[in-house]
Amino acid sequence: MPRFHPSSDPLRILVTGGSGFLGAHIVARLLEEGFSVGVFSRQPKHVSVGEDYMRRLSYHAGDVNNRARVTEVISDFKPHAIVHAAAPHHTAPAVQHQQATVEGTRILLDCASNCPETRAFIYTSSDSAIVPTQTPLSEENAELYTASHYPNTYACAKALADGTTLAANSTALATAVLRVPVLYGEYDNNFIPQLLKSIRNNERKLQIGSNEKLFEFLYVKKAAEAHVLAVRALLDQTTASGVAGEAFFVSDGRPELFFDFSRRCYAAAGSPVSADQVMIIPLAALQAAASIGEWLYWMFTLGFVQPKLRRHSIDHLDRGCCWNIDKAKQKLGYEPIVDQDGAIRRTMKWAMVNL
Repeated sequence: MPRFHPSSDPLRILVTGGSGFLGAHIVARLLEEGFSVGVFSRQPKHVSVGEDYMRRLSYHAGDVNNRARVTEVISDFKPHAIVHAAAPHHTAPAVQHQQATVEGTRILLDCASNCPETRAFIYTSSDSAIVPTQTPLSEENAELYTASHYPNTYACAKALADGTTLAANSTALATAVLRVPVLYGEYDNNFIPQLLKSIRNNERKLQIGSNEKLFEFLYVKKAAEAHVLAVRALLDQTTASGVAGEAFFVSDGRPELFFDFSRRCYAAAGSPVSADQVMIIPLAALQAAASIGEWLYWMFTLGFVQPKLRRHSIDHLDRGCCWNIDKAKQKLGYEPIVDQDGAIRRTMKWAMVNL
């Protein structure tokens, strides 16, 4: 595999979903590291970066499941590597997961393999793609969900795309997968807004279930850093062989009970919850309510309108995950965040001002 030299001619990296929460952070970090970056998104939004980076940043509108458009963008931009971070929200209809995640990944891999300049492909997978455990799980022992065994369509699609990416690894196109858990950080549009809504609706004292499952969490700027490390490793012939065709767990390295982490966020926002204030809602009761709600919505809207309370979102609280991230440390040079409390404070400070 040829070795590239960013100092003489910046490497070109195409980031799908580059206008989203994680994608925008990946774009910013790549620009900081001296790469030229193309943002590929259905509706590209301006990524907040310094003016001196703008000359190395371009925007490309399109759907990843549109083969003609993907071919056009890759042919024009000629990326040395592709970071595929685009994905529908986990509550999106099944057809969107199939089109964007499963088919979109296949199309991107196919088009990447047909572009002489493209040498690396990194897919952003999820904890949802993995059968959960409560003991530290390594990549070698992880079990991906399959098309016949999965808890929901989001998990199924992420698992299929994960496996497809690893299977596509070749001497011409080196592939790798980064599996990330719950993300938090500045510009979050999912997890942190939910916590802030709980504060403002005076619901922060509520706890669903017994809060006994460990979860992994990941500060978004460390997630972006991990993607850049993977890009560099795959494009460097001295390190690519140990990374190509491999999956990596990436997290803060501090498994924690879900509501314990949430209450740390509440406290950082100035709304602490003491142990004696916690009010527990039985998990089974909320699962039943969510199931009934989904059935009623389907019955009266024929599936065209989705309820806000989804059964698989509640089920997720009973899954958890606990990872061993030594492989990412050893092969990518990844180091988890040292001051997680500081990251939480920065996140909640941003959220209180901007959300």
